[in-house]
Amino acid sequence: MVFDFNPTSGWTLEMELRCFVIFKKTEAAGFPRGMQTDLCNDLAAKSNLSAETIKAKVGNFKSEAGYTNETNASKATKYLIKNYGALSEEETEALLAGYMLSKIENA
Repeated sequence: MVFDFNPTSGWTLEMELRCFVIFKKTEAAGFPRGMQTDLCNDLAAKSNLSAETIKAKVGNFKSEAGYTNETNASKATKYLIKNYGALSEEETEALLAGYMLSKIENA
């Protein structure tokens, strides 16, 4: 499946996957207070997206997984939850690593 990301938005499939990993890390830990904020702040420091934008995306994953009320999630977020939502934290990290390797191989 191909996703259309606005090139000026800063969103890419890589960022979707990184937010998915954050969601799975917090889910595996039982959603402890402050963990999502810390992980989102760390990712924001390494990207051109704000921590608030990243937190909103992680919140969309929580919503699509059924933990919170429905949100306006992107097609990519819905696709990842539908097809990979049952993966463990470690498996989602492997999914991200595989994607990153494919980017290097296809560059």
